[in-house]
Amino acid sequence: MSHFSLLAVLLFALSFILPIIFRLFSSGPREKARDVVKYAQKRSYALVNPSLAQAIDMSRLEMMKNPALRNSIQAASDIADIEKLHDGTGDWLAFTCNLRSKEVTIFNLSVTSRRVDTRSTSIPYKVAKIRAAGLPRFSLGRNSALNTFENAVEKIAGASKPAIDLDARQYPEFSSHFWIRGSDRAAVTAFLSGDKIRFLESAKLDGTLATNANYLVYFEDGTLLSEQDFDSFIARAETLVANLL
Repeated sequence: MSHFSLLAVLLFALSFILPIIFRLFSSGPREKARDVVKYAQKRSYALVNPSLAQAIDMSRLEMMKNPALRNSIQAASDIADIEKLHDGTGDWLAFTCNLRSKEVTIFNLSVTSRRVDTRSTSIPYKVAKIRAAGLPRFSLGRNSALNTFENAVEKIAGASKPAIDLDARQYPEFSSHFWIRGSDRAAVTAFLSGDKIRFLESAKLDGTLATNANYLVYFEDGTLLSEQDFDSFIARAETLVANLL
């Protein structure tokens, strides 16, 4: 590759990554970022991008000169194939923790709105990315008016995804209150044993469970802000690890 091409690639990276980091560390968001860093350090969790801890107190000029910021890792980049989680921002400020021997990455993600129930241009999600390779591909959540509407729209557009229905006689509570999507019914139902179904019935999770080739992901609407927010969300993630993996 020529020097000119390398320069072009570098300038492109700078024009894409640094403005997002600048927004992340503007006055208001800078304080929120500082809170996340302090929380991770207090709990001895590892930041996905350790250089961001120093960037909190940097000027914009210092950020531009810092090569580590140009190589920041997006925590959601390897779960972008999960519906609703692609093209998000804010996931540079993420940390990992070890829950029952599983690596779990926690972060906020702001995704461009594709929903009809919000006027905002983006939807905030709280995300727990649990490393677990070899799981069947599926997504699962509680029935809602929004979910029913989205299914209807997808059906009209010819883009509906395969639904998996469990035996309503065996699991009446689950069948009444949850939806499952996945292409391999046999693999998904084999994974979702009776104990796991009963756990999901009683856990009263507000968000969505989904998998890809390497992760079990749990995400729900909202933003992690306070220490209590993080503690309670991580506790939910640990419950999922204990009962599903």
